[in-house]
Amino acid sequence: RWVREVTNGCPQEIYPMSLAESALLLIRSLAGDKVTARITAGEALQEAGHIGIWSVGRGSEREPVLLELDYNPTGDANAPVLAALVGKGITFDSGGYSMKSSDNMLPMKSDMGGAAMVTGALALAISRGLDKRVKLILCCAENLVSGHAFKLGDILTYRNGISVEIQNTDAEGRLVLADGLLAASESGAAYILDAATLTGAAKTALGRDYNAVFALDEAEQARALAAAKAENEQAWALPLEPWHAGQLTSAFAELGNVASAEGTAGATTAAAFLSRFVRDEGKGWVHLDLAASYQKSGNDLWATGAKGHGLRTIARWLQEV
Repeated sequence: RWVREVTNGCPQEIYPMSLAESALLLIRSLAGDKVTARITAGEALQEAGHIGIWSVGRGSEREPVLLELDYNPTGDANAPVLAALVGKGITFDSGGYSMKSSDNMLPMKSDMGGAAMVTGALALAISRGLDKRVKLILCCAENLVSGHAFKLGDILTYRNGISVEIQNTDAEGRLVLADGLLAASESGAAYILDAATLTGAAKTALGRDYNAVFALDEAEQARALAAAKAENEQAWALPLEPWHAGQLTSAFAELGNVASAEGTAGATTAAAFLSRFVRDEGKGWVHLDLAASYQKSGNDLWATGAKGHGLRTIARWLQEV
C-alpha cells in the first residue's frame, strides 16, 4: 500500500526530501533501532562528490537528496553488508531542457517508482524475518527547467573518474543511479540490485506487463528471474554485454549519457551506462527496468497508476542472497 500511495502521490507533496523521510519512517516503523541513516542534501551533495544527483536536481527549488539507510539486525557494527538496494527517486521528471510532451510528462510523478519499490521490498523482507545487513540507497531529485538547471553539453565527472557528456537531459535516471551504485559498491555489499523506471524502450519491448532484468552476471540474472517466478510476478531478461557501453560515445567525455547511433537498444544501453559504476565488472549486480510498475491507463487487471509489480520479486531476491 505504501509503495502505491507514494508513487501515486501528488508531485507537490512527494518531493525529494519528503520521499526520503517517508521511506526512512517506513523502515524504522518495522525495524526500530536496527536502522541508522544519513541524508545528504542540496549543495552538500556536490561537496561529497555525488555529482549526478546534484546536477539533475539543481534546477529545482526543492533540493535533491541522497538517503543512505543501514538495516543491521546483527547488532555488530562491523558486520559485512550482504546486499545493497539502489532506487531511482525522480519525484517529477519534466525531461529538463530535453522536455517531454504534456502527454508523456503527465505520469512522471511515478518516476520515483524505483525508490518506492526497493523501499517497499526491504520493508516486506524485514516483515518476513530478514536477518542480514542491507543498505538502502535512494537517489532523489526533481528534473526541472530553470536558470540553474543542468544543460546539454555539460560534462559530469564522477568519483570513480568517469566523465559523462549530457546529450539528453531526459536521460537523467542513470545519472542519479550512478552515484547510488558507487555508494553501494563502496559499502562492500556482495550483491547489488538497482530498480528504476528508467527507459521508455523497456516498455516498448515488454509493454506494461513485464519488468526487464539486466545483468552482466548470468547467475545473478537467473536468480532474479527465479525470484519473480516464485512470487508470481512477470519479468523478462533483456541482453547486456560489456561491449554495449561502447555505444555511449562522446567527443568530449568518456561516455555520453545516451547512445548516439541509430538502431541501438535503448534499455540495454541505459543498463550498460550503469554497469560502468559497479565494482568487479558487474559480479553480483542486477538491474531492473520497471516497465510493469505503473499503469498509465486502467485495464481488466490493473487500476490506473502504481501497481507495486516487482515488490515481491525484490524482497524474494533479498531474502535468498
